[in-house]
Amino acid sequence: MDNTLSRILLSLLLVVAVGGCQDELEELGLRSEANEAYYWENNRSAAQRVRRIMYGETDSGRYERFKIVHISDPHLSSWSGSNHYKLPINLRQSIRFANQQELRIDAIAATGDFISIEPKETAKDCMRSFVYHLYEENHVPTFLCTGNHDSNANEDIGDDFLLKHEINEILFGKSNYPSRRPDAENYYYADVPAPDGGTIRFIALDMLDQPDRRYNTLNYAIYSQAQIDWLTNVALKEGMTERHSVVVLNHYPFQPLSSAKHGTYLSDGRFVHPWNMIPEIIEAFRTRSVWEKTYPNQLGFEEIRVKADFRASEGEFVCYLGGHNHSFAYFDIEGLDNESAELPAQQMILCTNQAPSEVGVIYNKVEREENSLSSNSFCIHAIDTREKKIYITFFGAYKPSNDSDYPDIHTLSYR
Repeated sequence: MDNTLSRILLSLLLVVAVGGCQDELEELGLRSEANEAYYWENNRSAAQRVRRIMYGETDSGRYERFKIVHISDPHLSSWSGSNHYKLPINLRQSIRFANQQELRIDAIAATGDFISIEPKETAKDCMRSFVYHLYEENHVPTFLCTGNHDSNANEDIGDDFLLKHEINEILFGKSNYPSRRPDAENYYYADVPAPDGGTIRFIALDMLDQPDRRYNTLNYAIYSQAQIDWLTNVALKEGMTERHSVVVLNHYPFQPLSSAKHGTYLSDGRFVHPWNMIPEIIEAFRTRSVWEKTYPNQLGFEEIRVKADFRASEGEFVCYLGGHNHSFAYFDIEGLDNESAELPAQQMILCTNQAPSEVGVIYNKVEREENSLSSNSFCIHAIDTREKKIYITFFGAYKPSNDSDYPDIHTLSYR
């Protein structure tokens, strides 16, 4: 069955499912149109905050910043009230919000864990539904990266595991903006013009980069030698100019696995190769230097050899966007062998989980409740390439239960 026919059939199935009687929605435990008032109240307050960060000022006048709606961990499933795959209310709300013309959102970034663990065919339906609702009536350039749940792995690799080519066919079978992606791969880059001139380059990494079932990617992030070579020789070089600003999408926080005291935001999961491999490549890019290093495979298989020369490179790194932690956070990336003393630390920004049915284990102090103003949560970032700053605000739940004075706008410097 070709992709066009598949999309038509899926659309019809979703229309039937969503357009069914209210009794069926209630039986499934889904949020319904009765929750419309919650959306509009969240929309009003979030839109006001976006207007506070969308412009910068100079002596010569006002200029517009680059604005990103950042969603993560929607976890479409057969049990979620907010992101049930038959009617993913929270996902639909984020797309609806981002497409308001007056907010002038420039891009949407979705940083992984689009599904939860299900029987294989249900998991595929969840992923198809995510793709359908991500792009339905969506005119904003949209970019995504894989998360550890997107291979549908359980604690043991079984028959429900989604292989790389299966993820590729569903998750990357459609897009709404041109990108440069190697054939059959789930990593790519895309250039989006910034409103004040220049270009934002999104580099989306694939943490599930294996053709088979060697690694249980529920627990391990794996990047192939081919992907690392592509990052160093293509994504960070091809067509780059001094007006390029780079944003990297990766689901896992770039930190070591946290200790028993939970000292980092990588609260579970491991990198097959050392966690600092990609940040050290980015640091060489930032410092316009040569970087050669061999990174051992911590499970005893193939090592990765990095050989990068960025002495003639152009463009600058802004930040990483990720998720996984089910809590909004940002942090300095520390512990790099080539860490620069002259530049501020690399920054990673994590977006909270979009479905409150998927409860954060460690760091999530934001109260979430179905059928309320706290049902949904995602971030909005404004990148100021003149000030070299990132402004962050929120839609829906964001304030920790233990901090009533938590600010509704955060500011980070990246240069």
